[in-house]
Amino acid sequence: MHTIPFGPNEIISSALTAAGNESVCILDSCGVSNLGSHLLIAGFDPVETIEIRGEAESSLTDIETMLKRTGLAGIFTLSYELGAELTANRHDRELRRLDGEPLAFLVLFRTLVVHEYRSDQTFVTGEHSDGIEMRLKKGSLPVATDARAERVTSNFTRLEYLAAVEKIREAIRSGDTYQANLTQQLTIDLGPELTPEIIFSRLRRDHPAPFSAFIRRGDSTVVSASPERFLRIRGNELSASPIKGTRRRGNSPEEDLRLRNALLQSEKDQAENTMIVDLLRNDVGRVCEFGSVVVEKLCELEEHATLFHLVSTIRGTVREGVGFGDIIRATFPCGSITGAPKIRTMEIIDQIEPDARGLSMGAIGVHIPKTGFDGLDAGLDMSVAIRTMVIRDRVAKFNVGGGIVIDSDAETEYAESLLKAKALLSALGIDEPRLK
Repeated sequence: MHTIPFGPNEIISSALTAAGNESVCILDSCGVSNLGSHLLIAGFDPVETIEIRGEAESSLTDIETMLKRTGLAGIFTLSYELGAELTANRHDRELRRLDGEPLAFLVLFRTLVVHEYRSDQTFVTGEHSDGIEMRLKKGSLPVATDARAERVTSNFTRLEYLAAVEKIREAIRSGDTYQANLTQQLTIDLGPELTPEIIFSRLRRDHPAPFSAFIRRGDSTVVSASPERFLRIRGNELSASPIKGTRRRGNSPEEDLRLRNALLQSEKDQAENTMIVDLLRNDVGRVCEFGSVVVEKLCELEEHATLFHLVSTIRGTVREGVGFGDIIRATFPCGSITGAPKIRTMEIIDQIEPDARGLSMGAIGVHIPKTGFDGLDAGLDMSVAIRTMVIRDRVAKFNVGGGIVIDSDAETEYAESLLKAKALLSALGIDEPRLK
């Protein structure tokens, strides 16, 4: 580990410049300190990349084997359908196939560039590389103000989404589910000038999030502004921090206070959050020591640039001998984007949503090995891939939605889904989507 005289803007500018030629990865907390986030991690010159499109169990074994390789850090994406396939294998559910999106994608690095926002220091860690500083240079971030997307479509019309909410409420009345996370998938034609690098730069500038990411993959690019941690493991301690409950920020301090209090006092949002906390306690309990799982925080308010969220935190002690594959099988996908009970609710989602979710509602993560990367805590950290788009062939796709419960109002739920799309659409140059 050695310090270098570069700030986060230089790191990101250099990484985005290099992204045209290699699988560059950026994980950036943007200086937002929610849930202890405080780092910018950038990977250049990958040792190996792997796209996994096979059967889920063998895919998980491949990832676990790769992450055990000595002296290599891994950055990865997991599609929602990886989790759907893992649960289907156990419950004989028909699978929905992906179109272009891999079940998983993994990049391995010998060297990482890290900026620590708390100390405002930058360092290189991993295998020493004399050439890494040559990659970093002063420069401006690519924020072209005139580049705009051309067209937005959804896989639901407004009336279809309202009807889908009512289908879920009927499933709740029938006892099939208590809460289901319904999403619509937006598809955006980017036009000739709007690039993933511009989109990421705008998001980072205007909507900083604690789990932002830019990942250049083989034929696609991931751009994420996720506010939600899925799981973090440090030593044998596991924590999960689901989000349930959202309000927009106000246009004045007085409106901000009113919206904050409305969220804190909402029985519906509190109930949604508590249901998912119970689900995650069960999930993490499958890989943690008996009696170690506790709810450390319940329905605490978290402030972001444009939104308020209710966030809870569950902690537990991982049992000895439990590996990456065991943890994914037990917990993935995150219950906050399925609903409860998880397995039956995922079946209902498959029946109602027209298309596979892909990376949206999946996970983005980083694995740091126990030795070789001084200055970084060894372990695993994953975000839920909400507010996350995949860009392929100049088309961006992402899902937005929310938890439906028995007292949900369909119009309100539809409006909330578009509220959650606002940051990504703004980065695409779209103020108000014109949807049917």
